[in-house]
Amino acid sequence: MKVKKILLWIPIVFIYFFMYACKKNSDQISMDKAVVRISVSGSQYGEVGNSASRASLTDGAAKPVQSQVIALDRDLVLRVELTAVNPGETTVSSTLTSAKKANIEQNVASGIKYKVAVFDNSGKYLTERDYTRGQESSTEELKLDVGVSYTFIAYSINSTGSNPSITFSDPANKTLSTASISGLNGTDDFMYFKKDTEISGTGDNNLSVNFSHAFSKIITKLDASSTNKNIAEIEATIDSHFPSADVQLSDASITRSGTAGEENLNFSGLNSPVATATNILNGNTTSGTLKISKLTIGTLTRTDIPAIGNLKILPGIQYNLNLTITDTDGTLVHLGQFSAKIGGLIWMQHNLGANTSENPDQSPTTNALLGDYYQFGYKQYVATANTPYGAIAGWNTTSAADGAWNSGTESAPVKTATDPCPSGFRVPSRAEYENLINSTTASNAGTWATSDGQNTTGAAKVLTSKTNPNVKLTFPAGGYRKAADGAMVWRGGAGVYWTLSATSASPVRFVFLNSSIGIGTTDGNQPYNIGTTSGYHIRCIAIQR
Repeated sequence: MKVKKILLWIPIVFIYFFMYACKKNSDQISMDKAVVRISVSGSQYGEVGNSASRASLTDGAAKPVQSQVIALDRDLVLRVELTAVNPGETTVSSTLTSAKKANIEQNVASGIKYKVAVFDNSGKYLTERDYTRGQESSTEELKLDVGVSYTFIAYSINSTGSNPSITFSDPANKTLSTASISGLNGTDDFMYFKKDTEISGTGDNNLSVNFSHAFSKIITKLDASSTNKNIAEIEATIDSHFPSADVQLSDASITRSGTAGEENLNFSGLNSPVATATNILNGNTTSGTLKISKLTIGTLTRTDIPAIGNLKILPGIQYNLNLTITDTDGTLVHLGQFSAKIGGLIWMQHNLGANTSENPDQSPTTNALLGDYYQFGYKQYVATANTPYGAIAGWNTTSAADGAWNSGTESAPVKTATDPCPSGFRVPSRAEYENLINSTTASNAGTWATSDGQNTTGAAKVLTSKTNPNVKLTFPAGGYRKAADGAMVWRGGAGVYWTLSATSASPVRFVFLNSSIGIGTTDGNQPYNIGTTSGYHIRCIAIQR
């Protein structure tokens, strides 16, 4: 009987131990933890507007470039230009998590401190760690349960100092929805990152933090280098700036606090031609104002410069604020050439090869003002305004080297022996054309051809100085000679002018203009049949001393 009872208990005991072993193994799996390795890949600013758009400072629309020109005296003008850096198509809101394609990758310096907080999938606060960029291994390891999803929040004020602590509206029930950063200094460069992820049990889990900047960054450059005068003093402010802010940790939404006011632009580099300032602005405005209360350049001091208003400054965007002082625009005879000074640069008023006894600004323009046609990198013209329109026998189809007209750099060109411009002048760079475009207002003259077979004369693009309406440069629409055989194309319907800029990475070697798109230097404005062996016009620029 006892044997039977023992035999009866054997399967029961076996089942019990089997179930216990399974439970123990299950408990062991649920309690497995993995290390989460934290690193920083960089930081980013947002993007705003449409890269093809432009606006004046008095236009409240969200445009990437805002500009205005102010006369300082009869000899000097101040050009103010606010540009959203590398703008794209995405509109940025005050909530970072909804902002975004990134457009400006920034390095986060070694030694910058940042905090990482961890919440479970119900939003409950679990733990946090303080890290130093480049020294993450010195922080206590972060170990989390395998197979569980967590929300990681990282933030930093982009400083080597301590970061502000997390505040919970209900300290007894710490959750992500009740977490915030309170009383953040408005000049702190607050950066934020959020990611939901499940912890894997296959080795270490790597979390790469890519911060987004919450406030605006404005880099101001005051440049008077074209005047050869030093900037002795500048006192300037920009608004609207709030002294402090609270940031909701769940989505980085900002509640600004205090009274909105002005932020000082503290310049370095005074007593030289160029001074700079960098500011963090805690605001979100379509009516910001730049005030320059005092400016001393050379012997001139101004304390009554008009305020520049209606600036649109959005959070999370980086801006360049360029304050450029140039000599007043005017006409002159420079080195024997009839010239116009616009935007601090001196341009010949005639195309190379044109009849300089003719009024360059007459409308409609004449055949005598078209000038000659040149191939890129060559000194000798390949056609004149009177060359027949058909293909040219013996047309050169061998391209010159990229640097044939420039042995220097794009920013500091050096004229070569094959440059066809007269002494003291050279072929302009793309950047110099862009300066001209930004310094003028474009209009049309004459009647523009509507097909490339019309080959008429009379149309031109007129660029009038924004600071002196009596100063202008007129660019005849002389068409161009085709790269393959030199046949005339689009005379009266387009004008194409060489620049010295040319690299395999940036093939824009010319400026293209017509009646509808105006004047431009981008790939999108290239005509068909382009090539370095095409015949284009040249408008020479004075070599700066």
